[in-house]
Amino acid sequence: MTQLLRAEWTRLFSRRVTLVTLVLIATLLAFLTFGFTLTRSDPTADELRTAGERAQAAAVLYDRNVELCEAVQSGTQPAPAGVDFPRGCDYGPRPTTESMLDFGFSFARQWPQLYTTAAIVLTVAGFVLGASFVGVEWSSGGMLNLLLWAPRRGAVLAGKLIAACSGIALVSVVYLAAWSGAFVAVDAVNDTVSVMGLSDWMSLLLTGVRVTLLAMAGTALGFAIASMGRHTSTALGVGIAYLLVYELGALILFELIGGVDYSARYRLSSWVSAWLNKSHTFESTPAYCDDKGCVAASVLSSGDWQQAGVVIALVVAVLLAGAFTAMRRRDTN
Repeated sequence: MTQLLRAEWTRLFSRRVTLVTLVLIATLLAFLTFGFTLTRSDPTADELRTAGERAQAAAVLYDRNVELCEAVQSGTQPAPAGVDFPRGCDYGPRPTTESMLDFGFSFARQWPQLYTTAAIVLTVAGFVLGASFVGVEWSSGGMLNLLLWAPRRGAVLAGKLIAACSGIALVSVVYLAAWSGAFVAVDAVNDTVSVMGLSDWMSLLLTGVRVTLLAMAGTALGFAIASMGRHTSTALGVGIAYLLVYELGALILFELIGGVDYSARYRLSSWVSAWLNKSHTFESTPAYCDDKGCVAASVLSSGDWQQAGVVIALVVAVLLAGAFTAMRRRDTN
């Protein structure tokens, strides 16, 4: 098994599609870093004062909401009618002067969006690499040749899966480290007011772990679908069809009919959002305002990152089970 893993690891990083993918990721990083350097600017005294006043007002409302939420969840105060509180009273970071500056680049303010972008890039790259890694083996006959000297089909498929997932994990760690270092350097050059404490860096690190695990999940999904279909194009076709027909189609359909989007809780993208952002709220009716006043959104349900992790893991496990079952059936036929 060790020799198999070593051979598959070497093959993964010697493939042309892997090298091209790494070059594309590095190029995208360079372009985005250069683009953010164009937004560098130092806030003026008036802008800092205005941002400080806005942050102070927002912080008062933030503290009031947190205090009310904690009182309700501790049972010392009844819940007001029509008010929903987030799990654990997590209202996000407390408003600061920096968060109210609406121009330029600030790593402390914008790193969650940057990591979301990185997650999309790495997950798509992992899906393609995982699909092509095993799909090309089936379509070219390489898998059959390999099974001549390693007839244990389950072990062979598991070795390829481990090599693909560990490979994309390594790529993700290196990519996120370079991504973060590049933007921290841009932020330092900009001389902004970015100040990140230990808790901020811990949150960034945990988000990086979730991004890496999501990329590995994308790799496993592409791997499983391509293995069942015995071709890379099968996984790519299924992935594109799912995105266009189900994800995008459902959004367009419920937008046209103007009804409640009940499909949101059953879309994988919703749980991916919850996984990356720590929570996701499924709204039954959006908030709106008219001449009579404002009406808050009514919440249908919500999910946190733990629930999202379970959902994503179940989807991956089901498809992988299908891939290994198909492999075993082919072995007996």
